[in-house]
Amino acid sequence: MKSFFNFIFSKKFLFNLLGAIVLFFVLCYVTLCIIDRYTSHGISVQVPELKNMSVEDANALLSKNELQVEVIDSIFTLDKEPGIIMEQNPSPRSTIKKGRKVYVVINSKTKKKVAFPEIKDYSSRQAQTILEAMNLKVSSMEYVPSEFKNLVQYAKVNGEIIDTGDELTIGTNVVLVIGEGLSDEKIHLPSFRGLSLEQARTKCFENFINIGSVQFDVEPANQNDIKNYVVYRQKPITGSSVNLGKYIDVWLTKDKSKLTNEIEEVQITEDYDIENFF
Repeated sequence: MKSFFNFIFSKKFLFNLLGAIVLFFVLCYVTLCIIDRYTSHGISVQVPELKNMSVEDANALLSKNELQVEVIDSIFTLDKEPGIIMEQNPSPRSTIKKGRKVYVVINSKTKKKVAFPEIKDYSSRQAQTILEAMNLKVSSMEYVPSEFKNLVQYAKVNGEIIDTGDELTIGTNVVLVIGEGLSDEKIHLPSFRGLSLEQARTKCFENFINIGSVQFDVEPANQNDIKNYVVYRQKPITGSSVNLGKYIDVWLTKDKSKLTNEIEEVQITEDYDIENFF
C-alpha cells in the first residue's frame, strides 16, 4: 500500500499526469478550431431576397457570399414568368453561415394542361365560373340561334370547336357560343349520314343548327375512339323543315355496313329534291 502511494506522488507519475492533462486541452483546442473553421463559426452572411429572380441570377448573387441555390420543388402560377423563384428557405434577411444552400421553389417552366369540362346547356355564368376555376379564360361570347336561350351550345378555341375531354393549356382563351332562342328563319335539314361527330358539328355550325343528343350503338372505349364513329341516323330526318337553332339528335356507329344496309329516312318537299340534302 505504501509503495502505491509512493508511486502516485512520485515525480515521474505527476509529470506524466500533467503531460496528459496538457495534451488533452491541446487536443480539445485544436478540435474546436477545426470545427470552427469547418462550420465557419462567427462568419455569417445575410440571405438576400431571391423571389421573382431566375435561378441563374440568384446563383450569381449568392456566389458572392459562397452560398448556393438548390431547387427543391416547382409550382404553377399563371400570371408569373416560368422558371422564376416563388419561395425560398431561409427567408430573406436571415443570417446563415457561408457555404450553406438556400432552398427555393420555382414557377414551373412547363404549362400544365387540363381536360375541357362538360359545359353544354350550362348558363353562361356557370360555364364561365367552371372554366375560370380551371385557369381557362373566357375571352368572349358569341350568340347563335338555339331552342334554349342563354345556354352554352359549345365552345371554340382559335375558331375550332372544343369537345369535352380535349386537353387545353392553362391560360387558353375560350369563346363561349350561347343560344339566343329559335329563329323565325327555316332551313331544310341536310344529311349527316356518314359524317364523323366532328364533321356533323361543323355542318351544324355552318347551317346555324345544333347537335343535341348523341347516341352510340356501342359505347366508345375513350374520347379518341369517338373519331372512328360515323352518323347513320338523325332526327329530325333529312329534308325536314326546321327553325334555325334547332337541336338535331344523331346516332353513331363504327359498323360501316349500317350505311349500306339501312335506308336513310328522307323527307321530300315540293321545293327541294333529294340532291339538295347531301
